[in-house]
Amino acid sequence: MNTLALNGLGRIGRLLVRRLGASRPGLLGAVNDPAPLEQLVHLLRYDSVHGPADRPIEGFTDGVQDFLLLGDHRVPLFHASDPAEIPFPASTRLVVEASGRFTRRADAARHLKARVSHVLISAPSPDADYTVIDPVNGAGLDPDRHRVISNASCTAHATAPMLKILEDAFGIEHAGMSTVHVVTNDQRLLDLPHKDLRRARAAFQSIIPTTSSAFGALHRAMPGLPAAFDGVALRVPTLNVNLVDLVATLRREVDAAAVNASFEAAIAGPWKNLVGLAPPHAVSCDITGRAESVLMDLGLTMTLGPRFVKVFGWHDNETGYAARLGELVVDLAGRI
Repeated sequence: MNTLALNGLGRIGRLLVRRLGASRPGLLGAVNDPAPLEQLVHLLRYDSVHGPADRPIEGFTDGVQDFLLLGDHRVPLFHASDPAEIPFPASTRLVVEASGRFTRRADAARHLKARVSHVLISAPSPDADYTVIDPVNGAGLDPDRHRVISNASCTAHATAPMLKILEDAFGIEHAGMSTVHVVTNDQRLLDLPHKDLRRARAAFQSIIPTTSSAFGALHRAMPGLPAAFDGVALRVPTLNVNLVDLVATLRREVDAAAVNASFEAAIAGPWKNLVGLAPPHAVSCDITGRAESVLMDLGLTMTLGPRFVKVFGWHDNETGYAARLGELVVDLAGRI
């Protein structure tokens, strides 16, 4: 029985459809997006960053109802704009809210009708019942109490392991982070009004300093973080792969070798497959397609004082995030 529906076929929604089509095709029971069928099928088949889909994706209309065909799995496609008006099938228990429009709890909760018991937001939310960055706090997710859940952000999923590994190994007194972040669709291609006057400027013309939603998500998922933990996002004119630049004052004196050894041990042990090592002398395009939450570039590790360290981690901001979202979807679908 299908238990999952998806609202929104943007960057992450389409990658999630591709992943589920490959691993759990029968789980996806319905999709909603206001865009026309032929446009959505084309964008699912072809991706300028990640290449063509590796499995057949078709679309067709039967009477007045549109469908996606993922291999031989038929998925109804609706085109409602209001979550409360989407006619998801009666079997739907979990909705992934991936439109980017409904990140507040009250808005995402409009999906909670009929048998839909849970909503998973593919973005940070200021007031979701729970923000998940697994495995940092995944054990605390209780489907009986948490009905509207946030999967945080790509940057939060990359930064949380870096912080947790340092905290477990050495303790953290103070920390700050900058993310060198690719352009996103909320920026302007050419100068055009935007509430953030920096994001109003042409995205591919400049390095654009701005805020990051990752910090709120990190504080919600990791309440033990130093209260002043904060930083900025530097939007750069590239399409994929971010770099987290993390600085921290530790509670113990360390050198670069000890810091790197802590990450290597974590990668070989509890963080295997979630944290990896970047290739030697990596640049951003080398990371495209990697599904880990973060890949540590240990050749860039610095100690700027006896307890002051600087570490760097790459992440494919789309592939890695979609992988964590897909894992959470499968876990939740099996528990509700």
